[in-house]
Amino acid sequence: MTKRQNQEERSRQTQARVTQATIECILEKGIRATSTVDVARLAGVSRGALVHHYPSKTLLMQAALEDLLSREVESVRDMATQVKAGELNFDNLLQALHEHFKGDLYMVTLEYLTNARTDPDIMKVLVTLGSKFNDSLEQIWEQLVASANHTSHQNRVALNATLCMMRGMGAQSIWRDDPELYRDMLLFWKETLLELGFSASDAKRGQPV
Repeated sequence: MTKRQNQEERSRQTQARVTQATIECILEKGIRATSTVDVARLAGVSRGALVHHYPSKTLLMQAALEDLLSREVESVRDMATQVKAGELNFDNLLQALHEHFKGDLYMVTLEYLTNARTDPDIMKVLVTLGSKFNDSLEQIWEQLVASANHTSHQNRVALNATLCMMRGMGAQSIWRDDPELYRDMLLFWKETLLELGFSASDAKRGQPV
């Protein structure tokens, strides 16, 4: 490995530590209370090194958001692989989405959503990467529930109604931790989708959520 390659690798590692530390600080304190000093300390780098890569807090927040949503897209790709392998079916997908939208990464995303309302720079990044994430989910959904009974638009509406429900449950979990209620809500929604004809093939259908 050449000297330049070593420098580039160290730079990538530093950026990875900084963006991860940013996400952890946001989860603990929120975006507004997170400072570059906090992030540098948690990442184990000097503030000068942080500023070298991210000259402003705005750029740092954008980079952390891009890293966060890129990871989210990777998680969707993993789901797609499981769908293709027959390891993930309709029931399992709903449960996986529920777990996804009540986890730490989603809580960080909520911070960005709140700030994007008044920060056009964050909104720009969020719209681009959020669309990529939704597109990936739509591809999985199409694979799983494809049927001559529904158009692509109907499939998309069903998916986005599901996502809106999951996001709402995730937000509510901040102040109301009620696993039994959420389990019953998932069962209710699954039965509703099944009544509307949205399901995986009988060969792939698993046990109820």
